[in-house]
Amino acid sequence: MKRFILFLMACFAFMGGLLAQQVEVEGTVADTKVQVGKPFTLDLSLKVPYGWFVEWNEFAQDTLSEQIDIIKRGNVERTADADSNVIVKQQLTLMTFDTGQIVLPSVGLKYAKSFDDPMRLEAFTDPVTLYATTIAVDTTLAYKPIIEPLAAPITMKEVFPWILAVLLAILLGLGIWLFLKRRKTRVDEDGNVIKGPVIPPYDKAVDELKRLREEKMWQSGKVKEYFSSLTDIAREYIEGQFGVNAVEMTTDDILDEIKPLRFPKETYNKLKNTMEVADLVKFAKYSASTLESDTALSDMTEFVNESYAHYQKTMSPSASPQMEQTDRETQSSTMGKEDVKNV
Repeated sequence: MKRFILFLMACFAFMGGLLAQQVEVEGTVADTKVQVGKPFTLDLSLKVPYGWFVEWNEFAQDTLSEQIDIIKRGNVERTADADSNVIVKQQLTLMTFDTGQIVLPSVGLKYAKSFDDPMRLEAFTDPVTLYATTIAVDTTLAYKPIIEPLAAPITMKEVFPWILAVLLAILLGLGIWLFLKRRKTRVDEDGNVIKGPVIPPYDKAVDELKRLREEKMWQSGKVKEYFSSLTDIAREYIEGQFGVNAVEMTTDDILDEIKPLRFPKETYNKLKNTMEVADLVKFAKYSASTLESDTALSDMTEFVNESYAHYQKTMSPSASPQMEQTDRETQSSTMGKEDVKNV
């Protein structure tokens, strides 16, 4: 039994020696004599067989010891030698502010036979004894006066952020001023609040119908968008001019609501025909012809003009009661004749 145990110990010792031969770690400095406050370098390297994993020390702290500071970390480089070993290197720039003998401590570098191997091994560099001296001063030279700090010229790179900040502040202030100016409440002679310039519904509708004709939407294939714009103009005009909530109503509701306004039948039918064709195009995928599209815009333009003229004669504050009564009698007589014809 004792022989078996000795045999196992010998095997482990042999494997440990073999492993030690496969892995090499080294930490070197260019000179063991350094100066206080002057940087010097430590070159670290770890050689492992190909395929092994190296878990490199990131040196997160700013010191290697109480006497030695890390002021710069070089890039970690990986190379291979002729025997397919992997060599990992890094250079650390160090500095000390102590004088006399100081010790550069051992640095541990971890590795494993593979990335998945949970067993991490660690190899340590040999400690290095350094001798730190102060900067030599030649006392034979004459003393020189202390030079005052030199005034460096101001560069555009330094001034540009301030210029940009001032411009942004000016733009921000201008934007706030314009916003408050627009929101400033205005009051008319009667004390009513004026929210902004108000375009009369009739003028707005005429301008938008003219713009719609110039855009030529239906000629370019945008038939659905064309009829949507046309009916939107009509709804906004009816709501603004006659006080009917047309924007939120269906076509049938609009036609029912404007009947008490007593438009001439031809004027009423121009709106009715245009709105019905528009509904077919928008909701029933009806393909309106070129003639129907052009007629719709003409009829809507005539409806706006004729309904506004009717409003001026019968419903505006300047219309006389006698004129309104005469217009109603004329319209009633005309509609009666048309009904007889239909019979």
